Amino acid sequence: MQLSPLQLLEYTFDGVSVVPVDGYKADPAFAPGLVFFPGKLSMSADTGLALLDEKEKYSDFGVKLTLRVGPKEDAQAPYNIQVSVRGVVRMHLTQVDGQAEERRVRALVNGASLLYGAVREIVSTITSRSAHGPFLLPSLNFQDLAKHQSGKVEPAALPVSSSPRRRSKARVKSVGQH
Repeated sequence: MQLSPLQLLEYTFDGVSVVPVDGYKADPAFAPGLVFFPGKLSMSADTGLALLDEKEKYSDFGVKLTLRVGPKEDAQAPYNIQVSVRGVVRMHLTQVDGQAEERRVRALVNGASLLYGAVREIVSTITSRSAHGPFLLPSLNFQDLAKHQSGKVEPAALPVSSSPRRRSKARVKSVGQH
């Protein structure tokens, strides 16, 4: 086991909405607390990335993830969910990191994955006290973000703080919808 070259320094939720779906009838075969069958869910996400600071040994990026989850038209799901979260990730530069574009893509793909873990946990916590019972989002793979990237990342107007405890209000450029 070793430390990842990418570390999540901080994250904040910009908005969390979890609304029970009226008329939802639980499947008796579905045990509360288990991952809900993804085939019944309509899921989409917007992501964003901004270069916040660049030093000799690391680069800091702002990452944003907005996730929307609800039932597919022909299926039932217990909740309509929209969560927006942003975070700061630090990519430590190593000799195998390659070019700046590769670091940027790795920061976006892995940063969105780290933020999704926080979204998954907050949704589980909220729904554990909600009308239709606990709801655990399925695990996702964000590797397809690497294929859908275009353009350069603009430096952010505000630099990231050197301490994760101070919140940065840097704008994160939207880079795609998935």
